[in-house]
Amino acid sequence: MNKLEQILRGFVSFTELAATSGFLPALPAACGVLEQIWGTADQVKVNNGMRAAFPDVGPRTLMLTKGYNAAGIEQSALNETVEIFITTIKGIHSSMNKWAEWGSLKSFAKNDEITVEIERSMNQLDACCQNLQIATQLQLYSLNTQMDAARESDQLEMKKMMLTMLENQEELREDMGLLLVNMEKFTDVMKTFQLELRAHPAGSLTHDNISRGLLGMQQASGQLPPIAFLEGHECKIVSQAPIAGSTVYDVYEGLWLGEEKVAVKILRSSKASEGNVRRFHRQVNIWHRMKSKYILRFYGVASIAGGSSFYLVSPWCENGDAPKYLKKNPNADRLKLILEIAFGLRYLHSQNPPIVHGSLQGSNVLIGDGGGALLADFGLAKALEDLTAVPFTQSTGANGCYRWMAPELHEDGGQMTLKSDIYSWAMTALELYSDKVPYSRIKMPGSVVMEVARGRIPERPRPGTSRMSSSGSVPGNTAGTRDGIDIPDG
Repeated sequence: MNKLEQILRGFVSFTELAATSGFLPALPAACGVLEQIWGTADQVKVNNGMRAAFPDVGPRTLMLTKGYNAAGIEQSALNETVEIFITTIKGIHSSMNKWAEWGSLKSFAKNDEITVEIERSMNQLDACCQNLQIATQLQLYSLNTQMDAARESDQLEMKKMMLTMLENQEELREDMGLLLVNMEKFTDVMKTFQLELRAHPAGSLTHDNISRGLLGMQQASGQLPPIAFLEGHECKIVSQAPIAGSTVYDVYEGLWLGEEKVAVKILRSSKASEGNVRRFHRQVNIWHRMKSKYILRFYGVASIAGGSSFYLVSPWCENGDAPKYLKKNPNADRLKLILEIAFGLRYLHSQNPPIVHGSLQGSNVLIGDGGGALLADFGLAKALEDLTAVPFTQSTGANGCYRWMAPELHEDGGQMTLKSDIYSWAMTALELYSDKVPYSRIKMPGSVVMEVARGRIPERPRPGTSRMSSSGSVPGNTAGTRDGIDIPDG
């Protein structure tokens, strides 16, 4: 006999005894409602532990009424308290009927709502007992211990339900709309799944089921798993050797949640102070929140080698960066790409506080599957400088950033600003327009600095050689669009 059954049977016995003796005739009505709760309880998908605590207040109420009877308290006053008790448990029964109609996914999604309602009802029931003013004399046990045990039981039940749901990926996809109505709750469920993923070994059936469920939720909603600091369960490096890199990091191919191809940047070393690491962590959370059609999403970061280094995870772009893409697709619409870069930059600059990209150039613009420009590595230059102690001007390879850097950044103490980003955008536009890096005739980056200091601008393509659009001319504005590009407001 389970706990709920024992409690209810005990209450029924007490009530029958009270009714037979003519004592407190209102109690059988309470018994009837509790029997209905008993019949409904097993149909509710979650919070079994806390549900079972409801009827336990019945025997407590009867014990209190006996105490009142012994003390000679008027029965009318006692009946009034029991009537309040009956009204309360009727409300509980109504809630249980509603919950019993919900399916597993909806019950899982609304678990917090159910828990709050249960605790509110328990407080009301406890108040019924406390109103009799003799709880301490009868040495009633506290509900707190019982509720704590119930919560623990429900957590185990929720975990079991979650794993059952993930075994049926088709059903999970069909019911996804129930969660998407409330994005805050959707994020909570994703977080629960992400934490549970870490509790199971990679390669196990449960780990694979959770990975597929998380990826399905990500694809259906556009939301990333909310924990940006990864622990090796979300992403696996699959390439044996780096496929690209710079002086401070190597790029490997990875697999996100068991299926999606991603790029993994592994820092070669980290010499950061504790303060710099904390700043880096804050930056990671900012990157993770950024979401725009013109920005490359940032999936997360993980520490490796005992915390002495990190790797960064972002989507894989098969088309590569903008300069490589244009070499393979010389008739691609360059103006469209340049405008999309500007829109991405405006998105970063419109954040509060504004985000400075800091290292905008063609190689940091990736091309998505649909042919659109995506800004990558925004804010990364300064973060890498803090972590690796390598100046950001050296972190992008042989050419460095000098060719795209605003003049003020060549000076000692020069700070990256929104204005320096605009200068870099102009140099990037020139790069994509001409198929050449700025100051392409100058081979040594140091000489570029001297040219900039003298106020000399880079060479521009000759008139008549424009490849700005596939039609060979600069498109005009038509009804809020430019050559098929939506122009964002603001």
